[in-house]
Amino acid sequence: MTPPPVASYPDIPASDADAARFLAQATFGPTRAEIARLRQIGYRRWLDEQLDPARTPPTLVLPHLQQVVANGVPRDDLRQQHRRNAWLWQAATAPDQLRMRMAFALSEIFVVSDREVANANTTLYRIADYQDTLARGAFGSYRTLIEQVTLHPAMGYFLSHAGNRKADPAANITPDENYGREVMQLFSIGLSKRNPDFTLQLDAAGKAIPTYDEQVVGAMARVFTGWTYAGQADAQFGRRNDTSYAPMECHPRYHDDQPKRIFDGIVVDAGSDCVASLKQALDALAAHRNVAPFISRQLIQRFVTSNPSNAYVGRVAATWTATSGNLGQVLRTLLLDDEARIRPQGDGFGKAREPLVRLTTLWRAFDARYVPPATGEIRFRFANAGDLTESLAQDSLRAPSVFNFFDPDYRLPTEAGSQGLYAPEFQILTEATYAGMLNQHDAMAWNYVGAPPTANTAAPVLDMSALVALAEAGNHAGMVDQVDTLLFDGRLGAPAEQAMVRMLDRLAAINETASNRAKSLVLLALASPEFAIQR
Repeated sequence: MTPPPVASYPDIPASDADAARFLAQATFGPTRAEIARLRQIGYRRWLDEQLDPARTPPTLVLPHLQQVVANGVPRDDLRQQHRRNAWLWQAATAPDQLRMRMAFALSEIFVVSDREVANANTTLYRIADYQDTLARGAFGSYRTLIEQVTLHPAMGYFLSHAGNRKADPAANITPDENYGREVMQLFSIGLSKRNPDFTLQLDAAGKAIPTYDEQVVGAMARVFTGWTYAGQADAQFGRRNDTSYAPMECHPRYHDDQPKRIFDGIVVDAGSDCVASLKQALDALAAHRNVAPFISRQLIQRFVTSNPSNAYVGRVAATWTATSGNLGQVLRTLLLDDEARIRPQGDGFGKAREPLVRLTTLWRAFDARYVPPATGEIRFRFANAGDLTESLAQDSLRAPSVFNFFDPDYRLPTEAGSQGLYAPEFQILTEATYAGMLNQHDAMAWNYVGAPPTANTAAPVLDMSALVALAEAGNHAGMVDQVDTLLFDGRLGAPAEQAMVRMLDRLAAINETASNRAKSLVLLALASPEFAIQR
């Protein structure tokens, strides 16, 4: 194995801005405390601590919901909003920031949505456990995770392979192809063969080489026959079970026992043993040369930049291959790569901040506090809190389809009609959604009242006391400097900084309060294009 190149940057961030930039990539937003700690211990030790479950155990949603019920809230009173709000608040406050950010990224690859469930109430625990499955597996083996995803009843219902039966012409039954197709197209190898740096492999005619065809889809569908919800007898096979979140179980009676020729001519031939058939197919998927660049590139897009160089993808994919798909080590390489750590010079680097990340960045930057009721449930009562897709075009595990909220291959349109840069998030960032996000941020920025929140606060309350103190002292440049570090990792530049200071000066000239000056500054920052893009 070739040793990784020596990093050309210091392990200890040289400035608060450099620390904030790393944290903008690796967490749900920088905080003052985390910036200070990162500058003490350095990037590598910070990653060591985050990747070690003994030092930073996973934060999970399902145990929280179960505790709320144990505290006296009737189970039937809980809704998906409780899960989504609880996860969002965990994302803003939990110590295992890297794991939560990774699980969030994985949820946008291995998509399950609470929009398409048998019953949003009864399936609450199942969706929560799927979310927790991604969190528990965020730093582990890809091969292990793809099996857990495949057998999770949330995925079994969503992509309809729970209760999938072998062909029975007399009963007009054919195996469902949904999961057999998507596990290849979206979860592992993609549509076209790739080199280790994600460049296309081409045939003699210069055309992309497909990874599979319709015959392979049919064969893969047959692999995923015989699986259904845990605890069912053969006579109950495929009967709907909305509450189960245990892994699905194999029923050989309903599994296609004939050989199945899948991609690259591989034959799965385990007779009626659906466990062995599944193992053979998933082993083949995990070993496919496409998986490393296909998933690595998407992870880079979620954490660092929408348009990574092929060399960057290649370096991350090399770690994938060397570690047999150890996701934690892949993530370490991804975040410590020179292309991630050294500030770019060109305009094509970076990514749009996802709507949920923009919200958590605001909460974390200003130490938002929320006091739940005594029973502990997190159920925000600000506008659209029940479904943030209405204002932010995104909410936790609520994508409109298995293709997520946005496509990793979505590109910006250009004036001439040609395809521009890759910009996945811009598929949901339109004029309408921008206005909706700004209105939502407006409601969140203006909730600072100068006092701690009380029990059952409607929304997390920002702490802008540091900005207010600077405003009271007339230090408008200092206010802008704080916001520059926390929301822009030092990227504002003189023209934007001067414009913000002038705004604050004008507000002071008309005797606007220090509190309102602070809130106006934060709202202007949230509305700026510099905040919309993470670089």
